[in-house]
Amino acid sequence: METNKKTNTFQYPLREELAKYEYRFTDPNGKLSDASLHKEYQKLSLSGTDKSHQNPITPTTTTTPVVGVTSNGGTAVSSNTQRENSRKRNAGDDDMYDQKSLVSSGYDDDTSDTDNQSQVSSTAMVTSHYRTNGLVQPPSKRRLTSSNDSSVTSMVPVPSYQMESPGSISTAPVNNHPITTNFDQHSSRHPRTPNAINSPSHTPISDIEEDPIQQLPLPSPSASPIQSDTEMDHDRIMNKSTTIETVESIMSNEPTTQSELMDLITNLSGFLSPKNQNNLVFKLLQNTNRSTLSTFNGLIFNSLKRDLVSNVPLEVTMKILSYLDYKSLLSLAQVCKKWFEIINNPDIWIKLLKQDKLVTDEKVIKYELANCQNLMKEWCTLPGMNPAQILYKKRKMIVNRWMDPNYKPNRISVSGHANKVVTCLQHDDEKIVTGVDDKCILIYSTQTGQLMRVLEGHEGGVWALKYTGNTLVTGSTDRTVRVWNMNTGKCTHIFRGHTSTIRCLDIIHPTVIGKDQNGEDIVFPEYPLLVTGSRDHNIHVWKLPVVDDISFTQEPFDEEYENPYLIAVLSGHTQSVRSISGYGNIIISGSYDSTVRVWDLLDNGRCRHVLQGHQDRVYSTALDFHSKTCFSGSMDSNINIWNFETGELIKVLVGHSSLVGLLDLVDGVLVSAAADATLRIWNPKTGALLSKLKGHGAAITCFEHDGLRVVSGSEKMLKLWDVEKGKFARDLLSDVTGGIWQVRFDYKRCVAAVQRVINEDEGETFIEILDFSQPLIK
Repeated sequence: METNKKTNTFQYPLREELAKYEYRFTDPNGKLSDASLHKEYQKLSLSGTDKSHQNPITPTTTTTPVVGVTSNGGTAVSSNTQRENSRKRNAGDDDMYDQKSLVSSGYDDDTSDTDNQSQVSSTAMVTSHYRTNGLVQPPSKRRLTSSNDSSVTSMVPVPSYQMESPGSISTAPVNNHPITTNFDQHSSRHPRTPNAINSPSHTPISDIEEDPIQQLPLPSPSASPIQSDTEMDHDRIMNKSTTIETVESIMSNEPTTQSELMDLITNLSGFLSPKNQNNLVFKLLQNTNRSTLSTFNGLIFNSLKRDLVSNVPLEVTMKILSYLDYKSLLSLAQVCKKWFEIINNPDIWIKLLKQDKLVTDEKVIKYELANCQNLMKEWCTLPGMNPAQILYKKRKMIVNRWMDPNYKPNRISVSGHANKVVTCLQHDDEKIVTGVDDKCILIYSTQTGQLMRVLEGHEGGVWALKYTGNTLVTGSTDRTVRVWNMNTGKCTHIFRGHTSTIRCLDIIHPTVIGKDQNGEDIVFPEYPLLVTGSRDHNIHVWKLPVVDDISFTQEPFDEEYENPYLIAVLSGHTQSVRSISGYGNIIISGSYDSTVRVWDLLDNGRCRHVLQGHQDRVYSTALDFHSKTCFSGSMDSNINIWNFETGELIKVLVGHSSLVGLLDLVDGVLVSAAADATLRIWNPKTGALLSKLKGHGAAITCFEHDGLRVVSGSEKMLKLWDVEKGKFARDLLSDVTGGIWQVRFDYKRCVAAVQRVINEDEGETFIEILDFSQPLIK
């Protein structure tokens, strides 16, 4: 016996558990029809007090006799009601039924019964009619109609606010027939006190908790229109009659098989209240063994899972996904098709492209996605992917290739500069433009390295170079500025005016610099401007002549004294202008006179501030127009941060031990390179030092960064650094035997001008092209 008991306890782990509130058995005497009307009670609780509902449904019960007044002044009880009462008495609940009817009337058994007992008070009977299991329901408003030659009975409308207090007799004349109160003889022989729930000051808490139907607020009697009550009462009575008939029909068929028994239990469970349905399930689970409970546990656990990604508004979903990196997004996309469709949204990947600094220019993103045929063909390996996600995949894979020391990019070495120094370099997907100190400008093919053009015209070495579109601008030691059409290789304009070498230049494009009084954008300049700085201490501002693709056959424009392209001459520096940074209407210039000057082109080029703070020559500058700050690097080893609106020196960045010859500000990252063979990464807003990059053996001669990577060159070294980690990533070239003159890179390629030493007296300069963008699908 003990063994069996232990076995049973093991097999039925819920056998000894007690039912809790949510699934405790409640209301054992509740009628089966009450559960089917539960939803109707809920509708009443919501709409009963709202007068805008014209046809609220007031549920009724059919267990109370319908009493009316006959033509001879007596009372009549419907035959259906008599049969129902007889059935209840046979079932053994007659006493309870009488008690509920008595209490519902609002009286106690001590009331005098001296009036005619054949007449029943309509007030008491109507109230009894609308109380079921202690629940008061609003009486329907039905007009009492009778005629002398008709025995048809009808109900009397008695609103609840007309009921008298317990112990009194209520009379109301209806069609000249007084209505008096009469009680069941059985009840009068057995006096009882009313239930506590019917007392105006005593409401049992336990009953309210156990019977959810009793908690529902009931509507005011005035909420139901009189004109539709007859039809509504008829529908309610028929609805309840149908419910009882359905129960009786189900019970009439005695089950003989397992299937019939299951159908019987299933059908009857629908007439239970929700809490009792839970209790039925609990009773069944108490007799269930551990193995079956384990199966149910898995089923229930899976059904309770909620999709937090797709079950919230799309805006919330997008906000949640914006905090995830690409690896997490790709993992989520593999969960199900619905998540795949959500994560395949182009907006997510476009935002991630900018967030991860893979593409920060909106114009570049639009251009790539507008011409995405090759993108999808070369990088898409799965069907159904959106172009924005493929663009992210392409850019991310290329970045990873850069950082992988084991990846070998496609390399092209181009000779042709002899042993000359490359002073300036710029490139794009089609061409590489180099300026050297031997008067020539060379243009190479980026794809093949083939020499495409040689631009000749300068009489001295080229020390400054920049192009936009098809227009190239160069500055030389011959004191002239030349404009070239790179498609034709012809010089279109010669600007004279400087009296010494043009050492630096910049091109300012039209941009939005603010809002006017009407809230409209202020765009300045109206057309591209060319700004040149010279060793003659002056800065010249020119209107940039943008050349077209038409072959230029005339002689180049060459006017020195009446040049219509010259806009302003900015004078003030007392020594050579070494660096220029321009944006919108602001020009920042750094000079060997140890000062930085701020020029405002909207104010006719007036010098707004002379920024004094450096102790030696200024070699480099950078500008952040939107934060109204500028940066300057000097031979005094310091980097100064200025507010160019007020002229205030915000902070001095100390750390380098030698000349800070190079500064570059991109995407909120400031990088400096110095002659002390180190590079430093700074936070431009706070001035905090983020990283110190050490590894070069000599002064840094050139560098560039894009917010993700830094490429720097020095004697015999070309190195790659990871900006985010602040660490060395790899050597891009390992066979350099001379200096690195210039380096430029984009997301695809790195282009560097390097020197290879043949012997002590001879060497040769090469252009090295490193391509990291080989397609994934060839």
